[in-house]
Amino acid sequence: MTLGGADWRLTVLVASAAAAAGGLLCLLVRLGPFHAKAGAFDPRTIRESWTNKKVRLAYAGYLGHMWELYAMWAWIGVALTASFSLSLSDGEAVSYARVIAFCAIAAGGVACIFGGLIADRVGKENIAIAAMVVSGIGALATALTFGGPVWLTAFCAIIWGAAILPDSAQFSALVADHARPEKAGSLMTFQTALGFALTFFTVQVTPLMANTFGWPLVFAIMAIGPAYGIVAMLQLKRLTEQAPSPS
Repeated sequence: MTLGGADWRLTVLVASAAAAAGGLLCLLVRLGPFHAKAGAFDPRTIRESWTNKKVRLAYAGYLGHMWELYAMWAWIGVALTASFSLSLSDGEAVSYARVIAFCAIAAGGVACIFGGLIADRVGKENIAIAAMVVSGIGALATALTFGGPVWLTAFCAIIWGAAILPDSAQFSALVADHARPEKAGSLMTFQTALGFALTFFTVQVTPLMANTFGWPLVFAIMAIGPAYGIVAMLQLKRLTEQAPSPS
């Protein structure tokens, strides 16, 4: 089969081996000179994720981002196969969908490098807004071209994949920027927990909705996430310009 086929066992084996190797490498790492002792558990820290408006808006942007991210990653290959099958043979549709799904996901990693290099210079909120604008447009474009020319749908999916990821790190950095230093780590952890809890729902419900309403509508619904995130980031940007964050 092309590029190793679709045997999930091999994929899980390689991923598990990589995770185990990463764990072993951690044993070779020592604490840096600025390592500080962790503070005691304080449930009031979680409350700050709501009472600190800047942190709350960073959370909102992150949840909008997570609304589409893992659902897209998990099902884009299946969706592209369904789209390509309308104009190609089943075998060709599967092969092309695999390659384009890989390219779309990998493009996000490449885009993260460029986003990270310029984030402090142009503003983290601006990077997040730009990424979500392109991501939302990419989702809608992929929906509109579904079942159309293979090259056009593939192009839209790759653009979508490139834009769907660079904002991710910016939301964590924004929480760190706007939280009190001694609370930042806990608030970022809680942010991540909320985001992945959301993906439990989105990843599971996506194929059910696709079977009922079709992939184009599902892609359009995914675009709601970045739209929500853009609104949150615009508000955060306005607040940040008005008053400095806590030091």
